[in-house]
Amino acid sequence: MSTDDREMERLLREALATEADMVHPEGDGLMRIQQRIGARNRQRRWLRPVLVLGSVVVVAVVAVGGVTIARHGDKAKVSPTNPGTGSDAFPAQGIFPFTTAAEEADWEQQYADGHSPWPSDPEAVATSWVPNYLKAKDVDQLVSKEQTATVADVTLGRDQSEGGLQPVVVVHLVKFHQAWIVTGASDPTDQLRISTPGAGDTVSSPLTVSGPGFGVDEVAKVELRDAETPSLIATAPTDGFGSGTSEWSTTLSFSQPQSAAGVVVAMTMSAADGGIAKLAAEKVDFGAAPPPSAGAAFYGVQGGVIEAFNESGRPEGPVALAGDEGTVMEVHKVGGRLYFTARTGDCITSLYSVAATGGTPAAVATADRDYGIVGFDVSTDGKQVTYFESSGCNQSEAGMGRLVFANLAEGTTRHIDFPSEPPVIVGDPVWEPDGVHVDAFVRTGMQGYLARYDATHGDNETPSHYACGEFDPATQLTGALTTDADGTLWFAGQTGSSMQVLSCKDGQPNVELTIPVNGSPTSLAVDLSGDILLTGSDGKVWLGSAGKTPAELPAGARVSSVTW
Repeated sequence: MSTDDREMERLLREALATEADMVHPEGDGLMRIQQRIGARNRQRRWLRPVLVLGSVVVVAVVAVGGVTIARHGDKAKVSPTNPGTGSDAFPAQGIFPFTTAAEEADWEQQYADGHSPWPSDPEAVATSWVPNYLKAKDVDQLVSKEQTATVADVTLGRDQSEGGLQPVVVVHLVKFHQAWIVTGASDPTDQLRISTPGAGDTVSSPLTVSGPGFGVDEVAKVELRDAETPSLIATAPTDGFGSGTSEWSTTLSFSQPQSAAGVVVAMTMSAADGGIAKLAAEKVDFGAAPPPSAGAAFYGVQGGVIEAFNESGRPEGPVALAGDEGTVMEVHKVGGRLYFTARTGDCITSLYSVAATGGTPAAVATADRDYGIVGFDVSTDGKQVTYFESSGCNQSEAGMGRLVFANLAEGTTRHIDFPSEPPVIVGDPVWEPDGVHVDAFVRTGMQGYLARYDATHGDNETPSHYACGEFDPATQLTGALTTDADGTLWFAGQTGSSMQVLSCKDGQPNVELTIPVNGSPTSLAVDLSGDILLTGSDGKVWLGSAGKTPAELPAGARVSSVTW
């Protein structure tokens, strides 16, 4: 090889090394690279992509020019940090690009060889984290930076359609040895803040996220993300807040992640162009994964998903549905299957079934056009369903209803029209053991009664047959019904000072449980042993049995439906 050739090789080596080290993987490309290398070494997830891209560049040049280039002969430009110098305690809230001191030490070995310099620059770390990790892709413009030897605040913004560069988030970083570590993010205006959970708290499902209210007619989007990969674990919107609202809140349900830590992210959107207006984020810990459950004690709907609850009444994690049926509204368990309704858009259009262990749901029934299913029941043999569907998906049809009886085995349906609501069925219609009669609470105006329908004939929406003959509807406003394994009818209602659960045996109503809370029952379930589950409009779950004091379960908030 001539002197000119060796000089050309040296120049090519230096040029390619510089180019490879400047590569900054972004967006979906970064995720794909991470997934490919994650199985080999998760601890170097943010660094190896840079090296992989550098290798691709080198191979391309070799193929074209036939020149062999080896990086192992390069001189180290940076010496690793002496473990005995600087801060030895990794920041407890460290999120990105490393979550442990060991990860940072691995990177230092790469950095010592002249690779991957960007974690040593707080601006580079911030502008990688927000668009690539948090997926706030348009929030990538530097607004300002304040930096000392140990801490840095990097404010990032986006180009708004009108108004120019708008600050969106302040990324907080601390120096650990050679790297800058993200420890959280805040809204530059200090309006959007996360009050609960606290930064660094150990969390589990369901997770309630809240913060102080501000502004007028605001809605926030809340996300829970993995701290080891740019993966979304759960997301939910808050209710509307502002105009004096003291707090915003939402609940996230999720399965136990494999990672040890996650990131809670809250953001609001601009009314001007729909882009992100404010963003705040903090680290949370997941702790050790719980031991496998021997099976759920009961199921419920929480945060729009079917949640399994253990014998202590604590959530174990959602039932995995291999589909996108919508927001789950109500669930019943029959045999080994869960039957549920799900909302898509403005209507609860379909009834599904799925194995209690999860899987791909199967469609069972679909509401008539412009109607939504607002209550249902399945016969004990799973061959028949009954449901009440109410109009309102089309405003011109609002105010009408239908009680539907569907024989799944024969593929036939029959319905009773409710041409004007009221009368209207409140809660679930429920099958009697004979598979012929259906009981339901019919609201006739300010009052109502327990009606008994014949699924095989008749078209009167207010039949003269009573499901519990001696029951005086003036004692309570019934809101939930069920039948137990023996076919006994149970119902729950509000009295004005409490919630009561009654059974009806031989036509006689019997008060079985009184909950001293002035609430409205929404869901009722009774198991073989006589244990009673009740949810109210406040989303709390109560457990009791005849003659015993009821107890509120630690099931979390916003449980809208329960089933044994």
